[in-house]
Amino acid sequence: MTAHAGGAAPSSDRARLRGEMRARRRALTPHERASASRQFAHILRRSNLLRPGRRIAVYVAHDSEADPSAIVRLARRNRCALYLPAIADYRRRRMAFHRYASNTPLRPNRYGIAEPRRTPSSRIAALNLDLVLLPLVAVDAQGTRMGTGAGFYDRCLQHLRAGRRWRRPKLIGLAYEFQRIDHLAARAWDVPLDALLTEKDLYALKGSP
Repeated sequence: MTAHAGGAAPSSDRARLRGEMRARRRALTPHERASASRQFAHILRRSNLLRPGRRIAVYVAHDSEADPSAIVRLARRNRCALYLPAIADYRRRRMAFHRYASNTPLRPNRYGIAEPRRTPSSRIAALNLDLVLLPLVAVDAQGTRMGTGAGFYDRCLQHLRAGRRWRRPKLIGLAYEFQRIDHLAARAWDVPLDALLTEKDLYALKGSP
């Protein structure tokens, strides 16, 4: 079955769905990507989530992912503290978040994704973040997220699987509207998203407490 917004995604179709969604992302023009990036920031500005002093994890867009660069600029104007993920252990699929200032040098990791240099002083524990913006390939209305398949975010944020009413950080997926689908088969290690931000709206997800 061809994946599309409003379509179902049985677990047996995960590889095909991932390929189709990546192809649709890559087909977007630079103008469309830049316009969507501005819309992400415009919508998030109205949400009151980027208050001064908030600690927010973002990412550097790779492989035509939804681009948070306009959000980064807005968050800096609002005096938020920004962090980027950096892989600490490839074999064990472990990553951590490190401070991302305007002058932080970045370098590509083995996947070609830009990362900050890892130092003990720049690292923040995930549970001390207020908000994490996550890239994704597809997402359903329950907050089940399909990523690249490596599981780095799920491992890093596994403390959120306990399902307590109090959750920190808040997890917001960043995607294009066409990446929304009806259903993804959740796996035991998946950490559900609290909300989804697209170029159209900020959606609360049913799996969030």
